Amino acid sequence: MMLDSKPNMLISCPTVNGKCTQFSLMLKRCNSQVAVTCQMCKKSQKLKWRCMDCDFTICENCKDIHSKIPSISGHKVVSFTDIPVSRMERRVEEEIMKNQCTKHNRKTYRFFCRNCNLLICSDCITEDHSNHNHAYISQLIYEQILNEADTLERQDSASINSYCLLMTEFELLNTVNTNLPSINYMTLPNDDEAYICSLDRKRIVNLKLNTTGFFARVRKEVDEIVESQIQPSDITINLKGDLLFISNHCLKLVTKNAQDQKEITDIKDFNPLKPKCVHYDKERNIFLVGLTEDDTDFELTESSLRQVVAINQGGQLRKSFEFTTENKKLFTLPVRIISLQDGGICVIDRVSQTTGRVISLNWEGNLLWTYHNPPQSLCPNPFYPTDLTMTSTEKIIVVDSNNRAFHILHTNGALILHQSSINLGIERPLCLDTDKSGYLWVGCSRDSLSRDGANLYKIKIKGL
Repeated sequence: MMLDSKPNMLISCPTVNGKCTQFSLMLKRCNSQVAVTCQMCKKSQKLKWRCMDCDFTICENCKDIHSKIPSISGHKVVSFTDIPVSRMERRVEEEIMKNQCTKHNRKTYRFFCRNCNLLICSDCITEDHSNHNHAYISQLIYEQILNEADTLERQDSASINSYCLLMTEFELLNTVNTNLPSINYMTLPNDDEAYICSLDRKRIVNLKLNTTGFFARVRKEVDEIVESQIQPSDITINLKGDLLFISNHCLKLVTKNAQDQKEITDIKDFNPLKPKCVHYDKERNIFLVGLTEDDTDFELTESSLRQVVAINQGGQLRKSFEFTTENKKLFTLPVRIISLQDGGICVIDRVSQTTGRVISLNWEGNLLWTYHNPPQSLCPNPFYPTDLTMTSTEKIIVVDSNNRAFHILHTNGALILHQSSINLGIERPLCLDTDKSGYLWVGCSRDSLSRDGANLYKIKIKGL
């Protein structure tokens, strides 16, 4: 996995006599001693509590019963999630308190100086650390254990994800042939309907799909939405199912009037800037648009403008993303955008004619992670993402057209699965989307020597 920064996954307590305690190992040993079924009723596995006096792990029902038994009504029953903290605090504090201050032999360590990163006694504070930031050892231990518990939770979650993804299967369900040379953009208003856009033909077509057999077909080419004199690039649909597309400097909306006639209206004219991509964020009811100067290259200067903006249904600006907190430009050429369920966004950023990266931001505009340069063992060619989508299980699927592969990412940017499209019989993947039933649809370009049109593929992913 290629992240720009990695969290510190090892948190140790202060050194005592040349030794340090790794909290994670102690926590794991502690957790391994916890029963997996209630030790009172012997049935329930919904464990939430532990009696620290009986050393019993109990369920919600037995916790109430436990507190009503007169002889044990005074026992301390704590939340299951608090067990590691309460147990570990005592164990580690007792270990540290056994040691006497090396400078003041009759004093025990009771404090920790954050400035000097040293254990100190009360006399040390008076003599050398009076103006320093210090804390009781118990407070320090509590903070460290909470941090380590959070790290363990992330590690366990990653382990579970890795195990589950070993069981992941990609199953090709349907192949739909079109008469287009390429399918560059795609959006799915319904499970049996697709809007597809071909840059070669300068067309957006609304398709009704018949997917009852393996080799499916277009049941009906409903409408050629956009005339050839308009140059569409990127498409999306709003909450009503209306189509929106980018053409030249404008974001346009396609609707039908009372006579069922097609009407195209401008939502926003960005001139002199040029929109490159658009995504509808249904949670916020806004459009996210990637913008550049009209004549764009990959050489960034101080005057270069590369940004993602959020606009409302009326075209008014609501937010913009352009710089990092260090005032560096976030994007080289934003070409695809999706919104994430946690409120952030993911952007495919083209950095050259042959390479790209995936960038994640939170809604405040802070850069969270960057995915780029996968290992050559997976990707012999430069990483060139052309589209991405979010699954119902909050996984990000990125299509890499140079390597003819799908990269499945965690929302923290970690690569958790790499799937060759060639192994699925998909030769030239370009774009993708997920339908309401959770199926993955992939649009492709045809082989330059083939007379057949480009295909759409419907894929079922098991275990993701």
